Amino acid sequence: MPSADEILQKMKEVQERRMAAAGPLVEVLAKRSSLLEQLAELDEPYGQAYVDAEAAGWTTEELTKLGADEPAKRPRTRPKRSRSSAKKADGQSSTAASEGSSPAGTIPAQDGAAAASTTAGSTASA
Repeated sequence: MPSADEILQKMKEVQERRMAAAGPLVEVLAKRSSLLEQLAELDEPYGQAYVDAEAAGWTTEELTKLGADEPAKRPRTRPKRSRSSAKKADGQSSTAASEGSSPAGTIPAQDGAAAASTTAGSTASA
């Protein structure tokens, strides 16, 4: 039966072989991580360039034939709404807007202040 020292020595040898085998994996993982970060940094400019090309008259099919895949993330754009539909979407009536009431309503207290809230646009005296 092996002694405790012999068992520990065998365990150390096994552990050393495992660590040596993981070394190349760690190196490749570091390179891979760096490349994925670089690729992520290009997502936004690629999406904008793709949208710009479409705006200039290129079709999705034409861009695909050129090797330009449709971007995973397209740049965010705001939908164009008319002024009257924007008020309806916000839930404001024309009367409330003309009276100068704030769409924000109340502003909650911050940084552990009292639980009371202050109405937007009002002033508190100290």
